[in-house]
Amino acid sequence: MYTTYAGQQVRIRPFASEAEFAAYVRSYAVSPNEHLGIQWDVAARSASEWQRLATSMDSFAFAIERTDNGEFVGLEYCGIGRWQLTAFPATGIIPAQMSRGFGREAKLLAMCFLFENFPLESLWADTTAVHARSRAGLEAVGFRPAGSTRLSHFVRGRYVDTHYFQLMRSEWEQMDYRHAVVRS
Repeated sequence: MYTTYAGQQVRIRPFASEAEFAAYVRSYAVSPNEHLGIQWDVAARSASEWQRLATSMDSFAFAIERTDNGEFVGLEYCGIGRWQLTAFPATGIIPAQMSRGFGREAKLLAMCFLFENFPLESLWADTTAVHARSRAGLEAVGFRPAGSTRLSHFVRGRYVDTHYFQLMRSEWEQMDYRHAVVRS
């Protein structure tokens, strides 16, 4: 199984240590965003999440780092869904590194990891109606809208709609970018 995937701007790789993972989680989780808002509970349980990831066969966390200078820019979290036929990639970019295409490329790399290592039929993703950057990013990497639920997600003091997206294996297999990805 390949565990490191590199594109033109970023690579995803396993976190080197619990300390590296915890530092990211604690900084990102307390940064307000339009998907989850501030997540004090996530920051507080980073050590237990690291332990769970170490033994899990259905959840994977990758550090996202720039290929030009190795700087850490975020996290890519992948989870295998029910019956092992679906999975989801979830991307979190440090606010100072947003809007540079790092998240989109990291999600493309995660799609390679998931489809190449597991017999999945589709990938799913969700975001909130108020998170325009996330919706645009999902569509830019090939995900199609697949429905929504009204006022189902509480973020930043209010309930908002959740939008769902899907990408089929057959659609991913037709994408050219995957041939340029460096795997190790």
